[in-house]
Amino acid sequence: MPTAFVIIHCEPDQTYYVIRNLKNLPGVKSADDVFGYYEIVCKVESDTHSELEKIITGKIRKIEHIISTMTLTVVEGQGQTM
Repeated sequence: MPTAFVIIHCEPDQTYYVIRNLKNLPGVKSADDVFGYYEIVCKVESDTHSELEKIITGKIRKIEHIISTMTLTVVEGQGQTM
C-alpha cells in the first residue's frame, strides 16, 4: 500500500487547527505535533500512488496556515522479512 510521511511547517499558533483538518482527510492515518523546525508529522496511505499524490497535493497542501511541506514516500518492500 503506498504510504508517505508528510512533514509540515505551519504558521505559529496554528498547529492544532492544521492537525484537526488533517485528521478529517481520507487517507490520513495520523497527524502528530513534533518539536523542531517542522510542527507536524502526518502519515498518509492510499490504494495507489496516484491517489496518494492527489491527497498530498490536492488536499493537504491546500489547508490554510500551512507554510511548507516535505514528503517522504516509503519504499515498498524494504525491511520486510523473507
